[in-house]
Amino acid sequence: MIVPPDARGTRWRSVVAWSLGLMLLAAAIVAVVRQSDAVTAAWRALDHQRWAVVPLVFLPVVCLSLASLSFLVLTRRFGHVGVREMFALLGAAWLLNYLPLKPGVAGRVAYHAAVNGISFKHCIVVVVQTVVVGVSCFAAQFGLALGLATLWPSSSELSRAGVLVSPMIVAAAGVLALRGSTRWPHAWRYAASFIFRYLDSLVWGVRYALVLHLAGGTPSVAGCAAIASVSQSSALVPIGGNAIGLREWAVGLTTDALGEEFLRGGMTLAQGLSAELLNRAGEIAASIPVGVACVLWVARRLKTHRTHAA
Repeated sequence: MIVPPDARGTRWRSVVAWSLGLMLLAAAIVAVVRQSDAVTAAWRALDHQRWAVVPLVFLPVVCLSLASLSFLVLTRRFGHVGVREMFALLGAAWLLNYLPLKPGVAGRVAYHAAVNGISFKHCIVVVVQTVVVGVSCFAAQFGLALGLATLWPSSSELSRAGVLVSPMIVAAAGVLALRGSTRWPHAWRYAASFIFRYLDSLVWGVRYALVLHLAGGTPSVAGCAAIASVSQSSALVPIGGNAIGLREWAVGLTTDALGEEFLRGGMTLAQGLSAELLNRAGEIAASIPVGVACVLWVARRLKTHRTHAA
């Protein structure tokens, strides 16, 4: 089979980006190992608080569930996709996207076309829409975190958490107001997608509260929210699968740059990198069994669809 030059170029760019991500990950590991005190303290804390392994592995699955619901609301405009079906598709992509060329994304698009009757064009529309919703969530979360830390430094952590939740309340009001609209019949979907994506982002903040604590830090609500928004924004950069390597440095550098108003007592670059490596370890530990189960589910679904279509 002759591969078009543009396709070969795309593949090479994907392989180079994936290799760069691995190099960034290796550099993060080397930087942490050189600061042995930071990595030793983080793993020692995890050993002394073994309960932390449960949320470390479980919370990434919660994030996957919320992300799949955010995708589902937007995708159902163009075709019917089941809740379990969308979870399985994103779960399979979660694992497969650690490989070069991000086969999880291409596989999901091909599946929608074959099983759900959703065209490639509409799949791209959904991808663009989810990116816009995601950027809106990250911007709102980071902006509120910055405002809380600089303009309202004396507020309690509980009141800060309440402020961070407020965008979901506004979005919920938008869903109620737009759900029956005849002029903009699909506008409510963007607000609903925002709710699930923003809640996902808040769960990421909880994940960072855990790993930063294990790394020896004392993060505030604003600090966790700021780091979560930066971490997820790194996934929008096309380097490596699941922002591997890039996310480690984004979190490490952000942690090192944040002041006392975000991280009480401050944290070093090595501590930030250690925290993200713990986060990545928990994510990979979750993605393997969940991803394999989702790949098998999707394979069975495709087989059943082809049998019925024959």
